Amino acid sequence: MTLPNSAAEANGLGLDRFAEGDPVEAARLLSHAYRLLADEPAILVNLGLALMQQGRIEPAERCYRMALRSRELRVRRSAAKNLGFLHLWLGQFEEGWSWHGRRFAGEAFETTQWKGEPLNGRVLTIWNDVGMGDAFQFVRYTKPLIQRGERVRWAVHASQLAIFQKHLAWPLTDVVDRSRIDRNSCLHIPLMSLIPILDLTTNWGRTFAEPTWQLGCCDPENKTTNAVGLCWASNPGDRTMHRYKSTNPERLKQRVEHLGSQPKLISLQSDEVEAHQKLGLVAADTSWVETLERIFECKHVVSVDTAVAHLAGGAGRTVDLMLGYPADWRWQQFTTQTSLWYPNLKCWPINPH
Repeated sequence: MTLPNSAAEANGLGLDRFAEGDPVEAARLLSHAYRLLADEPAILVNLGLALMQQGRIEPAERCYRMALRSRELRVRRSAAKNLGFLHLWLGQFEEGWSWHGRRFAGEAFETTQWKGEPLNGRVLTIWNDVGMGDAFQFVRYTKPLIQRGERVRWAVHASQLAIFQKHLAWPLTDVVDRSRIDRNSCLHIPLMSLIPILDLTTNWGRTFAEPTWQLGCCDPENKTTNAVGLCWASNPGDRTMHRYKSTNPERLKQRVEHLGSQPKLISLQSDEVEAHQKLGLVAADTSWVETLERIFECKHVVSVDTAVAHLAGGAGRTVDLMLGYPADWRWQQFTTQTSLWYPNLKCWPINPH
């Protein structure tokens, strides 16, 4: 591809190539954009992502650190957040959490954010500032707070209210829509900032082995069949990561064949109409409660890195997690075939389509 003369065009094309799963071409275009407009550090944040997606850690870190010099608070925040994830990816937890904690620098609600001091009976609002899968995974960090008698209000996306209200294995003080909380007038903490306060190295969280979910109406084991659940696509709304985390269902079926049987297949995917028609499967409803019920019917789940995998892991199902390269920071031990977050989950590398 001929390099464009406009920095804006080169930047836009670079982001398009990144979203299409070509970080090498994305990096070439974004590097060109920065050469044309070296006083725009925001381009460096995008370039850092493209380099990180190739596993090129040192140049990615240089990009983020240079972007920290931006005059724009928005750019500095993005650079700090990504630099934090980079250090978490390397297992450098103290530095990683420190940088990641600056993602909301300058917000008025920082003055009401919990820093780990005694709560003394006050309600702590924990609000999910990341994806839905993160809420399903990291809700485990509310349990030690509940066990020591703290009052916890859990604020998540509206679509997740019912599953946390009715099917979490331990009670929370309240579960509310995160879009309706006033962070300036209540004691609160973003979910990802809670982790380093309670578990800096994530050692406790990575060895947590208790069930997260229950059906409530009956013994979930009575619903279990020999079926295998499939989920092959991540959130299509996440343009930057959708292509890297998703695959095609045929790849998942190949994994099922390694199980040595021909089980019934159940879709845990709520979209992908064409793929469902091709496979003769019925798409899952958009309700997380129904998805959980489908998971409890399965003995085994094969999923890409998306919220379904966390639901299945927390439900105690055997999970094969299919990962693109490089995997998210929390899965960096996947080459050992053993996950450090769910004892019943194993990670397998795949190439995203």
